[in-house]
Amino acid sequence: MEDSKEDNVPVQEQHREPQSGLGFEDSFKFDKPDTQLAIRNQGRVNRQLATHETLGRTGYSAYVRHVQYGSYQEKPACLVVVDFSFRFPTRSNNRFTSAYIEVRFEKAPQGASEPHGSEDRASSSPDDPEVVNFAPKQLSDNAPTERKVNRLFELEVPFKVEVPYVSMGFSFKRSAGWARTEEGRGRVHGGFYQDDDHDDGANGVTWDVEENHVSKEGIVRDLRTLVMLRWRPEAPFLMHVRVKPVVSFALDARRLVRRLVGERDEPVALDGCSQMGNPECLANSNFDSEDFPWHALLIES
Repeated sequence: MEDSKEDNVPVQEQHREPQSGLGFEDSFKFDKPDTQLAIRNQGRVNRQLATHETLGRTGYSAYVRHVQYGSYQEKPACLVVVDFSFRFPTRSNNRFTSAYIEVRFEKAPQGASEPHGSEDRASSSPDDPEVVNFAPKQLSDNAPTERKVNRLFELEVPFKVEVPYVSMGFSFKRSAGWARTEEGRGRVHGGFYQDDDHDDGANGVTWDVEENHVSKEGIVRDLRTLVMLRWRPEAPFLMHVRVKPVVSFALDARRLVRRLVGERDEPVALDGCSQMGNPECLANSNFDSEDFPWHALLIES
């Protein structure tokens, strides 16, 4: 019996290693691309680990801590709390200098027990949940970090005069110096996520996280976020969570592989009725009430 073509392929060609350097080109192949290195719902709702990535001493995670259904401004509403955690060595080239966070909601496809994302959706954009409020909108360090910066500017202009049998040269030198104080703060800026298909209302939130550029110790380690949204009662929907941190300096092809795989995490499935989280908050379904225990959600437990 003749061997197949695949059996004659050298091992080196079957398993190619990514070429590192200033630029590289490769095709990443997985034996089971639908099951490897991805977080799946597997029939669960309110999945706690929304997304996660670890490489060496750096990594990030997003955890769903609270899901509650109630009313906001006399309309059905859902309150979702997500914690983000970043791990990296302080004051090193592998620290996270900034990060982009995106939390986006959409109606779940009808009849889909294992929704994989927007490519499976069967709804129009008006049916997607609408974000009406969120927190934090802006955060910064309590005390800024200061440093003095000294600058010195020197200018030297040479002149040369030549006459028969004589050559003379001289130069003018001028210098100026000044000092100023730089102030740095770590910051978090939040905003509504809205595209052309959602011109009547935002269906998500984004946060930009920046390190203190003076102390250079990396971004905030832990961040708690709250999102308030309106949706159709008891209608299931999906929550997409994306995190894109920026490393101070890293030339490692594995980071690209992990980033590509990380995008394949399934969105968190919410069924529109199952709740989870802080019992004190779950006992009060009126988010407009003065008695609603916001302090229990804002303080990480």
